[in-house]
Amino acid sequence: MSEKNPADAATPEEIEARLSELRASVANDVEQLAQRLAPNALKAVARSTTEATVADLRERAQSAATGLKSRLQGDASAPLFPADAPSSDSPSLIDRARRLLNDAQDGDPQALALVTGAVAALAGLSVFALVKALRR
Repeated sequence: MSEKNPADAATPEEIEARLSELRASVANDVEQLAQRLAPNALKAVARSTTEATVADLRERAQSAATGLKSRLQGDASAPLFPADAPSSDSPSLIDRARRLLNDAQDGDPQALALVTGAVAALAGLSVFALVKALRR
Protein backbone atom coordinates (compact mmCIF):
# COMPACT_ATOMS: atom_id res chain seq x y z
CA MET A 1 0.00 0.00 0.00
CA SER A 2 1.18 3.46 -0.73
CA GLU A 3 1.42 6.08 1.93
CA LYS A 4 0.22 9.59 1.15
CA ASN A 5 2.28 12.56 2.11
CA PRO A 6 0.12 14.95 4.14
CA ALA A 7 1.84 17.88 2.40
CA ASP A 8 0.46 16.67 -1.00
CA ALA A 9 -3.15 16.63 0.19
CA ALA A 10 -5.25 19.41 -1.35
CA THR A 11 -7.12 21.76 0.86
CA PRO A 12 -10.91 21.94 0.58
CA GLU A 13 -10.55 25.36 -1.03
CA GLU A 14 -8.21 23.99 -3.73
CA ILE A 15 -10.57 21.08 -4.43
CA GLU A 16 -13.50 23.46 -4.64
CA ALA A 17 -11.56 25.74 -7.05
CA ARG A 18 -10.70 22.76 -9.29
CA LEU A 19 -14.30 21.60 -9.29
CA SER A 20 -15.48 25.11 -10.15
CA GLU A 21 -13.04 25.27 -13.09
CA LEU A 22 -14.16 21.82 -14.24
CA ARG A 23 -17.85 22.83 -14.07
CA ALA A 24 -17.14 25.97 -16.11
CA SER A 25 -15.22 23.96 -18.69
CA VAL A 26 -17.99 21.35 -19.00
CA ALA A 27 -20.66 24.05 -19.25
CA ASN A 28 -18.67 25.76 -22.02
CA ASP A 29 -18.27 22.46 -23.89
CA VAL A 30 -22.00 21.73 -23.64
CA GLU A 31 -22.87 25.20 -24.93
CA GLN A 32 -20.53 24.79 -27.90
CA LEU A 33 -21.96 21.36 -28.67
CA ALA A 34 -25.52 22.68 -28.46
CA GLN A 35 -24.65 25.47 -30.89
CA ARG A 36 -23.06 23.04 -33.35
CA LEU A 37 -25.97 20.59 -33.19
CA ALA A 38 -28.76 23.16 -33.28
CA PRO A 39 -31.16 22.53 -36.17
CA ASN A 40 -30.42 25.91 -37.73
CA ALA A 41 -26.66 25.28 -37.59
CA LEU A 42 -27.06 21.81 -39.13
CA LYS A 43 -29.32 23.29 -41.80
CA ALA A 44 -26.76 25.96 -42.62
CA VAL A 45 -23.93 23.42 -42.82
CA ALA A 46 -26.00 21.11 -45.04
CA ARG A 47 -27.03 24.02 -47.26
CA SER A 48 -23.47 25.29 -47.72
CA THR A 49 -22.15 21.78 -48.38
CA THR A 50 -24.91 21.14 -50.90
CA GLU A 51 -24.36 24.47 -52.64
CA ALA A 52 -20.63 23.82 -52.91
CA THR A 53 -21.22 20.32 -54.28
CA VAL A 54 -23.78 21.55 -56.82
CA ALA A 55 -21.45 24.34 -57.96
CA ASP A 56 -18.59 21.86 -58.38
CA LEU A 57 -20.78 19.41 -60.31
CA ARG A 58 -22.13 22.22 -62.50
CA GLU A 59 -18.59 23.36 -63.27
CA ARG A 60 -17.50 19.81 -64.14
CA ALA A 61 -20.55 19.26 -66.35
CA GLN A 62 -19.96 22.52 -68.21
CA SER A 63 -16.30 21.67 -68.69
CA ALA A 64 -17.16 18.19 -69.96
CA ALA A 65 -19.84 19.60 -72.26
CA THR A 66 -17.39 22.14 -73.67
CA GLY A 67 -14.82 19.39 -74.28
CA LEU A 68 -17.38 17.15 -75.97
CA LYS A 69 -18.68 20.03 -78.07
CA SER A 70 -15.14 20.80 -79.23
CA ARG A 71 -14.56 17.16 -80.04
CA LEU A 72 -17.81 16.89 -81.99
CA GLN A 73 -16.91 19.98 -83.99
CA GLY A 74 -13.76 18.26 -85.20
CA ASP A 75 -11.10 19.48 -82.76
CA ALA A 76 -9.32 16.15 -82.25
CA SER A 77 -6.81 17.72 -79.88
CA ALA A 78 -9.53 18.60 -77.37
CA PRO A 79 -9.44 16.28 -74.36
CA LEU A 80 -12.36 13.90 -74.05
CA PHE A 81 -12.49 14.42 -70.30
CA PRO A 82 -11.49 17.58 -68.45
CA ALA A 83 -8.30 17.59 -66.41
CA ASP A 84 -10.25 17.89 -63.15
CA ALA A 85 -12.41 14.83 -63.88
CA PRO A 86 -12.19 12.18 -61.18
CA SER A 87 -9.34 9.79 -61.87
CA SER A 88 -9.45 6.05 -61.49
CA ASP A 89 -7.42 6.26 -58.28
CA SER A 90 -10.05 8.42 -56.55
CA PRO A 91 -12.39 6.63 -54.15
CA SER A 92 -15.39 4.97 -55.74
CA LEU A 93 -18.92 6.10 -55.04
CA ILE A 94 -19.47 3.11 -52.75
CA ASP A 95 -16.32 3.92 -50.75
CA ARG A 96 -17.38 7.55 -50.43
CA ALA A 97 -20.88 6.49 -49.28
CA ARG A 98 -19.39 4.13 -46.70
CA ARG A 99 -17.11 6.89 -45.43
CA LEU A 100 -20.09 9.26 -45.19
CA LEU A 101 -22.13 6.72 -43.22
CA ASN A 102 -19.17 5.99 -40.92
CA ASP A 103 -18.71 9.72 -40.30
CA ALA A 104 -22.43 10.03 -39.53
CA GLN A 105 -22.18 7.15 -37.05
CA ASP A 106 -19.25 8.93 -35.41
CA GLY A 107 -21.42 12.03 -34.97
CA ASP A 108 -19.98 14.36 -37.62
CA PRO A 109 -22.60 17.14 -37.99
CA GLN A 110 -22.11 17.53 -41.75
CA ALA A 111 -22.38 13.82 -42.39
CA LEU A 112 -25.44 13.60 -40.13
CA ALA A 113 -27.09 16.45 -42.02
CA LEU A 114 -26.41 14.85 -45.40
CA VAL A 115 -27.57 11.39 -44.33
CA THR A 116 -30.69 12.83 -42.68
CA GLY A 117 -31.49 14.83 -45.80
CA ALA A 118 -31.02 11.79 -48.02
CA VAL A 119 -33.23 9.64 -45.80
CA ALA A 120 -35.91 12.34 -45.70
CA ALA A 121 -35.80 12.69 -49.49
CA LEU A 122 -36.09 8.92 -49.97
CA ALA A 123 -38.96 8.74 -47.48
CA GLY A 124 -40.75 11.57 -49.29
CA LEU A 125 -40.21 9.90 -52.66
CA SER A 126 -41.53 6.61 -51.26
CA VAL A 127 -44.66 8.28 -49.89
CA PHE A 128 -45.20 10.07 -53.20
CA ALA A 129 -44.84 6.82 -55.15
CA LEU A 130 -47.20 5.00 -52.77
CA VAL A 131 -49.86 7.71 -53.02
CA LYS A 132 -49.56 7.76 -56.78
CA ALA A 133 -49.83 3.96 -56.96
CA LEU A 134 -52.89 3.91 -54.69
CA ARG A 135 -54.70 6.53 -56.78
CA ARG A 136 -54.51 4.39 -59.94
